[in-house]
Amino acid sequence: MIISASRRTDIPACYADWLVNRLHAGYCMMKNPYNPAQVKRVSLLPEDVAGIVLWTKNAAPLLPKLAALEPYKHYFQYTITPYYADIENGLADKKSVIAAFIELSRHTRVIWRYDPIIITPKYTHEYHVRAFTKLCELLAGHTEKCIISFAIAYKSVAKNLAAVGHVGLPAEEKLRLAADLRHIASEHGITLCSCCEELGLQSISCIDASLFNTIAPRDKHQRVGCNCAISVDIGAYNSCMNGCLYCYANHSLAKVCANFAGHNAQAELLID
Repeated sequence: MIISASRRTDIPACYADWLVNRLHAGYCMMKNPYNPAQVKRVSLLPEDVAGIVLWTKNAAPLLPKLAALEPYKHYFQYTITPYYADIENGLADKKSVIAAFIELSRHTRVIWRYDPIIITPKYTHEYHVRAFTKLCELLAGHTEKCIISFAIAYKSVAKNLAAVGHVGLPAEEKLRLAADLRHIASEHGITLCSCCEELGLQSISCIDASLFNTIAPRDKHQRVGCNCAISVDIGAYNSCMNGCLYCYANHSLAKVCANFAGHNAQAELLID
């Protein structure tokens, strides 16, 4: 069994204490997001877990607690994007986020996500080229791979993206930007990969069973083009405090704040 922690919320940034407590306890409880009345027990015993994939935009809160992960095979999917508070209004200062990435890379495998790519009158093709170059300069030697994908205007986020002038690029423009970023990444010893899109890049499985030396079937519940292995996600929707307007996992700011305020790091459930 592979544990995903989590596509639904930033557990390392927002709920590090809960994660450590559950790893020490050897289990957590998880609600079915589509039927909250269904609650199941998920074993977190090392012998039951093939590996853990941790998704984050800021690993700083978890850095002092990394010992809890030592019994497990694991790696991080770590997002660093070039946006300001108009798009990511709950994130820590990017300098501290980058510093945490670099420190984390000294202890474990970290895959960088430059994802999603949002094109607006402010965040243009040229802006992304400059920003990506700067980030590659800072992260070179601390990661082997970078994953990109372009923003999708899901129904839950379409209005937010429209408010900042998001432009859906034609395929040829996506390919042109991807080629520019691939060249920059290569110059810094980083392999640029794509997630769920044909961009002329190496395709990657964000949840990659081979990194845990195991075999797992493809997760058929993910979107078309996703090659991720099947996993158990222990996160919860409407609980991430990063404030990213492109996030499909938060549907109500009031609910997010209420869930975060009511969170108990000692509880079996992330959000009860």
